[in-house]
Amino acid sequence: MKKFLLCVGFAVFSLTACSSGVTDLKPVSAGQNIKHVCLKGSVKAAPDHFIDALTRSLKNKNISAELMRNKADCDHVLFFNVRGNNHIIARAKFELKEMGTKQSLGSLSYKRRGDEKERVDQVGLQGQTDLMINQLFQ
Repeated sequence: MKKFLLCVGFAVFSLTACSSGVTDLKPVSAGQNIKHVCLKGSVKAAPDHFIDALTRSLKNKNISAELMRNKADCDHVLFFNVRGNNHIIARAKFELKEMGTKQSLGSLSYKRRGDEKERVDQVGLQGQTDLMINQLFQ
């Protein structure tokens, strides 16, 4: 009986992990109270409207964002690496750092796989960025 329950518990855990697409999650502490971030990363392999979708997702969390131009103006930088096609994200990594100390405040990885593929067909790019930002800034 113990083995059966252990197997069922492991199966449920495995299916839950595959359904979200978010892995290696280290959420930003709620005590950080971040109101503005600078964005830094390559958009060469990203979907066409990725920056717009990302800034909308951040705005929904009451965080303003701008592309990083000058390090002196940014207290917090959200580094990203995104790969996908013109419409959706296939893989992404995000890391929020405090510029003064270079300390990582939170990070996550994302892969479009499992149940996430079906969800993305419904919600599109904006739904993907909303999921990632909501997970990072819980």
